[in-house]
Amino acid sequence: MYTTKSYRPLIALVLTALLMGTPAHGLVSINDGKNQLFVVATASFAWDSNIFASRAGQSDFISSGSLGLEFQRRAGIIGINGNVSIALSHFGEFSSEDFANPSMRAEFTKQSGRTTGSVTLGASRQSRADSAANIRTESWNYDLGMNLKYPVIERYSLSGGVNYTLLDYIDNSLLVDLRTYAANLDLFYVYTSERDLVGGYRIRYGETSADTSFYDHALTAGVSGKILPKIGGNARFGYQIRQPRGNTTEGDYQSWTATVGATWAASKKLNVSVQLNKDFSTTSTNVNMDTTSLNLDASYAIRSKLAVFGGVGYGYNDFLGTPGAGREDEFFSWNAGARYTLNSHFSATLTYSFYQNWSTLDFSDFTRNSVSLNLSSKF
Repeated sequence: MYTTKSYRPLIALVLTALLMGTPAHGLVSINDGKNQLFVVATASFAWDSNIFASRAGQSDFISSGSLGLEFQRRAGIIGINGNVSIALSHFGEFSSEDFANPSMRAEFTKQSGRTTGSVTLGASRQSRADSAANIRTESWNYDLGMNLKYPVIERYSLSGGVNYTLLDYIDNSLLVDLRTYAANLDLFYVYTSERDLVGGYRIRYGETSADTSFYDHALTAGVSGKILPKIGGNARFGYQIRQPRGNTTEGDYQSWTATVGATWAASKKLNVSVQLNKDFSTTSTNVNMDTTSLNLDASYAIRSKLAVFGGVGYGYNDFLGTPGAGREDEFFSWNAGARYTLNSHFSATLTYSFYQNWSTLDFSDFTRNSVSLNLSSKF
């Protein structure tokens, strides 16, 4: 458990960082700006009506702060992006939910030459409300990945990658840890100077601490670049199969899959974005789930320093097989807020969010409201 006194040094540092932002390119700049070091600080104050994401959830006031370092290197063939940070939160009433979460991430990129790509690795501790288990969870999250792209001939190129993730829950024997391995291979065809057609295959293997595992196979096709006039992004649709294995009597599951991320620049002031995702996943309680989510967001710049934003979301979670016990969740959300950007080093954001989950499991039928003020600085 963390006491309020534990937060005083960090809060002092965060407030100092928020107030001392200067118009420099970076806190430290070496070799004509090719190597830069930034300090990033945030402070937030929020009220959450349902911190446990359950029908019996309780409300609380939460104060949070984070402090981190970012490093960028743009010299030579390999570029480097890296960051380390620590985030602390204090709950006004449920102080047993206080947390201190460190995180680290590094990315090595190669953007020149015939073969391009990146290698990424990261580790972070997360504390969140789990809407599938309807409790707050703490976990360590690790990931390691490599992605490469190679042009075969003038209009064709190959892209592939491998990825490893580990979700390790802390001090909770009721939840299952999940280890996942994935690989993909895609073929890109330059249809026009602004649009690529793409098709590919992905295989994914996962194993849990409950001695169960699964294989996922997915075939997808779509477009990358300009999807429609004034609409850019990526859109892929396909077909997938999940094959549960190990200590389970479940059969195979089949469904369509999709990944869409698109942005429409309606005007110089108005931007609209849409995201659609449909995929299989595994819950913290070791249930296979077919998840669909759709989000529509918009932002409008009232002035050069002031913008308003809002969004709506809808989703459906199907808990599969006998372990899912016929559970189905449907959710709707919306948010609205305003952002004031003083300069490239300081911004303030006020947000209201609403979330409604309808579930065939009575305890998982809940409403959640939140209001938050976030202050951030980078220098």
